[in-house]
This record gives sequence, C-alpha cells and structure tokens, in this order.
Amino acid sequence: MAKGSASAAKQLRELSKSELSELDREVAELAWRWARRLAGLRPEQAPFGPVDPQIPEQDRAAAHLARLYVLAKVRNSADERADADAFYAGQAGAGYPEIAAALGLT
Repeated sequence: MAKGSASAAKQLRELSKSELSELDREVAELAWRWARRLAGLRPEQAPFGPVDPQIPEQDRAAAHLARLYVLAKVRNSADERADADAFYAGQAGAGYPEIAAALGLT
C-alpha cells in the first residue's frame, strides 16, 4: 500500500458554499439537458424551474418526470462511483477514517 496516499486524503478540504452552489447548479443543468432529450423537447422548451407559463402543463409534467428519472440515474451512478473510489482509496492506503470523512460520515 502506498504510504503517501493516506496522508494526502487527510488534507482534503471542504467545498466552499459557493462551490457547493456551483456543483448543485451543474447537476441541475445536466439533469435538465438529459430530461429535455428524454421528453423530446427542444432546448428552449424545458422549464428551468417548477413553473414556466410558456410551457403547456403536460409538457412541464413530462419534463419534470424525465428530470426525476435522470436524477435517480445520476444518484445511482454516483453511488457506484463512490463505492469504487472508496475501494481504490483503501487500496492506495487510505484508512476507514479518511474514507468516512470523504463520504461525510462521522
């Protein structure tokens, strides 16, 4: 096991409030982009909020359901990637405390 890897994991910093907002915004944009594709909407059609009076209610519902579907897939993908990275971090010398900290567990 690599010695230096575990100490590097201890030096992880927290995301700032603005970085968390940016990450959230990017996930939302990703979800809308895929939701438009799945719902068969043009880029300018899909709502970017819970209410968009220019979009018929039925199309809004379809877009939001598609976005919900995409977000569930993103969550599953993120979980699988997190499991893999936890394994790889352990293989590289990170211990349970470092892995737990990276996952936000106490």
